[in-house]
Amino acid sequence: MEDKLITIAVHNYARAEILRTRLEAEGVKCYLKNINLIHSVVSGGVKVRVNSRDLEQALRIVEKASEQFREEFSDEESISLRNVQRILVPIDFSDYSVNACRYAIGLAEKLNAEIKLMHVYYNPVVNSMPLTDTYYYQVNMDEIIREIELRAKSNMEKFYLDIKEKIEREKIEGVKIDYALVRGIASEEIISKSEEYKPDVIIIGTRGQGEKENDLIGSVTAKIIEDTKVPVLVIPEDSLYSGIATINIMYATDFDDSDFNALKKLMNIMSPFDIRLYCVHISTPDSNLWDKAKMTGLKEKLYAEYEDYDIECSLIEEKDFLKGVQEIIREKNIDILSMVTHKRNLISKLLNPSVARKVLFHTNIPFLVFHSGM
Repeated sequence: MEDKLITIAVHNYARAEILRTRLEAEGVKCYLKNINLIHSVVSGGVKVRVNSRDLEQALRIVEKASEQFREEFSDEESISLRNVQRILVPIDFSDYSVNACRYAIGLAEKLNAEIKLMHVYYNPVVNSMPLTDTYYYQVNMDEIIREIELRAKSNMEKFYLDIKEKIEREKIEGVKIDYALVRGIASEEIISKSEEYKPDVIIIGTRGQGEKENDLIGSVTAKIIEDTKVPVLVIPEDSLYSGIATINIMYATDFDDSDFNALKKLMNIMSPFDIRLYCVHISTPDSNLWDKAKMTGLKEKLYAEYEDYDIECSLIEEKDFLKGVQEIIREKNIDILSMVTHKRNLISKLLNPSVARKVLFHTNIPFLVFHSGM
């Protein structure tokens, strides 16, 4: 069978040349495509290609080279990583909010972190009215706005005092709690607050009060996952918090470079806990050879960097993506499902209502989402 050229990596020109040198030093013939010397710092400018017969050997070399590339910024990254100190919890007084708070308190107790509760109440927009009705409409609207503000303040204070009473009653130490009451559109204000407050993680319910029951992931939560660069821990309504001891975490990987940054943040957030990490890729027969080499590289990296943790890396060969995910969740008693957001990848599948309902609704496990741009 005739050899085919297969793209194994895409880099800027400088990195592509380094990789070609390494490959050819190991006896693997390498070809560069889309070379752009003028714009050599543009990422993704050059494709590194090899013959299909050399694929397995080439992928092992690529993984070693990628390790060096990642180390170029690892020192800077490690400085920015720190123990979780701030947790933002958007609430709307629904059962979803109460459940999210239970997880936030449990996490904050272990991490000695502060919690910022946040409620966004809607301020009605005054529509245009006939001139003769403007005065009466304005007076009526002012009363409505005052009533909304007072109700929001009353609900917020009660919710806050209930949470504080729970913390004191259960003798939970090291947890500071405060709240913010904001007028506006929920998703916009939460994202704005996260940029100002700079939380280490946002904990939020899957959907809010008034959203349809068949919308497993509400519009506000979906918007926050999509637009914020802060890790988001999403809590289903029926995911009952019963203390945090050993945590079985399934990290679903697509073998993207952002996985390493996300895994580092994941281990940083969960470092005070007894963690069992299951790093999983749902493979297909067509991509099995490629996936095995990629998983070997990822496994070596994780075992070297986190040797004190219980980590298992595996490929699940399953044509049905949903079946593969559910199989791992059931077999390993997964407590948290974690992933990185990408367009057209795992998170896109999971945010699809029909898929999410099958995977998450019946398992009721939280999922921790990292943004690929973090």
